[in-house]
Amino acid sequence: MRSKGIDVSEHQGVIDWAKVAKDGVQFAVIRAGYGRELSQKDKQFERNYAGAKAAGIKVGAYWYSYADSVKRAEEEAETCLKVLEGKRFELPIF
Repeated sequence: MRSKGIDVSEHQGVIDWAKVAKDGVQFAVIRAGYGRELSQKDKQFERNYAGAKAAGIKVGAYWYSYADSVKRAEEEAETCLKVLEGKRFELPIF
């Protein structure tokens, strides 16, 4: 069985999630952000998360990493968890 999914970030602009669902997309992996700072949260993450959920699309997320050490990876992971706090996902966090 095949599933149709997409990977999105702020680079796709404002997404019409109802249209995406109508086109048969069943899941989305949404960029939550990148790096170590909360200011690096993806500018469309909240909108994409809410829109996909409202359209009945299963959601996962990813954090783009620049870590070059264990310490920096831990800092990035902490920031990612802050951004994802309180959200529910049907798919993994990458």
